[in-house]
Amino acid sequence: MPTPTEFMRQYRNIRVNVVIEDPVLNMSRNGTHVVEIRKYFMMDWADGAEERRDYDAVTRGSRDDGWFQANKERIRTAAMGKGAPEDYQLALEWAVRSKKIPTVSQATLQTYCDEHLGIDCSGFATNYLIACGKRSYSSNLVRNTSAASYFSASRAINDPGRVQQGDLLVWMNGNAVKSNPGHVAVVESYVAQSMQGGNMHVVEATGATGANPKLLDSMYTVERIINKGNGVPAMILVVKRHGVPGTRVAVMRY
Repeated sequence: MPTPTEFMRQYRNIRVNVVIEDPVLNMSRNGTHVVEIRKYFMMDWADGAEERRDYDAVTRGSRDDGWFQANKERIRTAAMGKGAPEDYQLALEWAVRSKKIPTVSQATLQTYCDEHLGIDCSGFATNYLIACGKRSYSSNLVRNTSAASYFSASRAINDPGRVQQGDLLVWMNGNAVKSNPGHVAVVESYVAQSMQGGNMHVVEATGATGANPKLLDSMYTVERIINKGNGVPAMILVVKRHGVPGTRVAVMRY
């Protein structure tokens, strides 16, 4: 079972199978290039949207190509920003096979990836839970599970001393779950006492201005704890993240 940080590193180590041309020896050989998923991507299905253009570019394929037909659903999931690491590998290998990248190198593969592929917060969190055996894979699950859907009072951790690795942080708006869009992240570790640099290690895919790359691990500081009760449906932690104070999160366990 991977830790959240170990799982994040799989997205930074996407190994793409390619044919490498050696002009010195005048021959070709099979090899791999390593590519990182480092952009945030939230799918927008509106006609003309940049995200829709990226999706169409990545998923364009032939009905006559057997390899594409065998892998197209995984490629589509990656193009939605919802993929597991192996889905992005397939999407990039299809870009090579279909000559979407005319001259293939480490640099051109990474550029194509940065321009067309990324991952959103619930895509990362859902695939992490699947990798840990806490949820069962289906394309419908990974494509349609929103950040806000992870809030459940019955799954809430209401004692800060019980927060542990693999718990989810779900963003709150006041005392209600935040939506449109919401946000979800995964806890790597937490210590109750105050520590320089922060006391909660968190892994997330985020579009936040202060986050670079957009799939990263960072330290949060828990500024205040609001206990469950009196209209508060679950314990809320008020945290400082990426240098900005005041974010409210609830802790869920799956």
